[in-house]
Amino acid sequence: MIRLIISAMLLFCGVSVFVISAIGNFRCAFILNRMQISALADTLATSCILGGLIVASGFTATSLKLVIMLLFLWFVNPVASHFLAKTEVGVNKDIEQECEVVHYDNI
Repeated sequence: MIRLIISAMLLFCGVSVFVISAIGNFRCAFILNRMQISALADTLATSCILGGLIVASGFTATSLKLVIMLLFLWFVNPVASHFLAKTEVGVNKDIEQECEVVHYDNI
């Protein structure tokens, strides 16, 4: 019973983070702010949801697969977000008007 309650709380927390980040994503005007919100929220919400599924499945092969998936997402989400943000800085000609950008090629 306790496992079910903890699992439900983690799943609810993950879905709540997804919904709140989706609403917050529309409130930001600049693309880099939206990317940061998405990157942080995806990592947190996915961690909560997978954590809830791990707790719900117990100690099985399925939970091991979910842990591997969670570790993979912890490594891949920040790298993908950084790549997208760096591409946006390189492609968008008006990025200097939106926010301060530090160009590392001049250092």
